[in-house]
Amino acid sequence: MADYGAMIVLDNGNPFVTPQSTPFCLYQKVVVNSGASGVAVAEIPIDPSYPAIAFCRVSNTTAPTFTHAGRVGGVIRVSSGTPVGAANTPHTLTAYIFAIFPQTLPAWGFAIWDAAGKLVLTNESRVLSDLVTVGTPGAGGGINIDQTLAGSWAVAPATLGMSLWQTMVQGQPVIISVMAYTGCRFDGVNTRINAVSNQAGQGSPAGGSNTGIVLTAINTAAYD
Repeated sequence: MADYGAMIVLDNGNPFVTPQSTPFCLYQKVVVNSGASGVAVAEIPIDPSYPAIAFCRVSNTTAPTFTHAGRVGGVIRVSSGTPVGAANTPHTLTAYIFAIFPQTLPAWGFAIWDAAGKLVLTNESRVLSDLVTVGTPGAGGGINIDQTLAGSWAVAPATLGMSLWQTMVQGQPVIISVMAYTGCRFDGVNTRINAVSNQAGQGSPAGGSNTGIVLTAINTAAYD
């Protein structure tokens, strides 16, 4: 227990205590349409000193679509696309960026500062909470993840594995590497989270690898 500060209990019963814990809060939500290209991209400027994490989902499509998120300095880049070699299918990418950053003092309510004088939490803060693990480590993770959740969910994208395909080019056998990324597709009722390749595999399977990792997802109802 803290010598001073506040203990706050979330809806799921999990507490966090200030000043030892500084929560991730919703920094920005972005929505971008892919158009006919089958690719959607958004770049979000952010202070390089802010720890951050991105969660993504796609909607308005029935086609397999992969998501990606990365950060270089003061820019977080989120994207989604249909596999190369497949039909370019329009879709909508929604990304939720959470960060530890100074909050805005509300007109009324409560406000909590840390020991350094930074405003870390107010009654208007939309705290990242109720994280759900998708998949199980090892054989039940990575490229073998395929789970459907009721409602609208977003996932922190990751590389799940890769597969090798042997094809013939000018009469010679060639090995092509196909990466498996994170798919998170909301159909208006349910969300399917699974591995989606970055290109359509052609030829004969020739091996591959599985990272075996699990994914982290959030229910977006609290942030839409």
